[in-house]
Amino acid sequence: MSTAQRLFTPLNSTNVRFMLQTVLQRLALRTSAALQPALADALAERLFLTPPPARPSDALIDLSDGRAATVVYRGRRLATWQWGPDAAPAVVLAHGWGGRAAQMRYFVYPLRAAGFRVIAYDQPAHGRSEGRLSGLPDFAGALTRVIQNGGHVHAVIAHSLAAPALAYAIANGLNLESAVLVSPPSDLVGYSRRFARWYRMPERLRSAMQAAIEERFGVRWACFELERLAPRLAGRALVIHDADDRQVPIGQGRRIAQAWPGARLLETRGLGHARILSADPVVRAAADFIAGRSQVAGRAADLLPSPIY
Repeated sequence: MSTAQRLFTPLNSTNVRFMLQTVLQRLALRTSAALQPALADALAERLFLTPPPARPSDALIDLSDGRAATVVYRGRRLATWQWGPDAAPAVVLAHGWGGRAAQMRYFVYPLRAAGFRVIAYDQPAHGRSEGRLSGLPDFAGALTRVIQNGGHVHAVIAHSLAAPALAYAIANGLNLESAVLVSPPSDLVGYSRRFARWYRMPERLRSAMQAAIEERFGVRWACFELERLAPRLAGRALVIHDADDRQVPIGQGRRIAQAWPGARLLETRGLGHARILSADPVVRAAADFIAGRSQVAGRAADLLPSPIY
């Protein structure tokens, strides 16, 4: 095991050990930045691309009624689950950073009741899928691979970081009839700066980390900025965002909904960034929108005539 792996291997999911691990990581970054800048760059890149442990509660959600299978993406096996007959049009459920397929479980039954087949999967290096590192290009590539393997895919429901991955895939040729974006971020550089502040990284190190990640995947972060991609995306879109989301401010979802031609916007309160996935009104709204039973609301561009930050 390399020095970087030893430094950034999760100890366990308890708060005490998480904070201890964070302190050690901050110390490693600060020391290496002063003595070996190249090592600091490598450590920062690895830390950014290492998914955090999933919430213990997610592991308690049962997916055993789904048909388990694997899909190979760039040599890594991705865990997938499927509900419904193979001949039915499918809806793919894509979880966000640090999540797993179990988080999206609540969408399964309403979509099945609407006549859809449902496919959920663990992102690369998440849950039961293989890998240690992952990033947005992996999210986009894995989603495309799952859809290619899934037959007739009608729509995708994407949470958090899976939303810009979905937008990138659509911009690069993926055809869908409907997309539901739940808590979508529009400012990836801003996210990386919050990440850097948490780990006490100077801007030089953050910038070097971003450049290294862009070189690793061969694509610039700007290519995933959803607000920039949205104006040229086709297909029906619904953006769902909570006013009390502390991880991705609701203003980002509003701007995305305004920029996507004809997109609808549903705002909620009191659900935050994760609980929004299990809220019955959200689940029903997503299923009804995909089934064409409801437009949810007027067009976001009409509801929000000027950008809200």
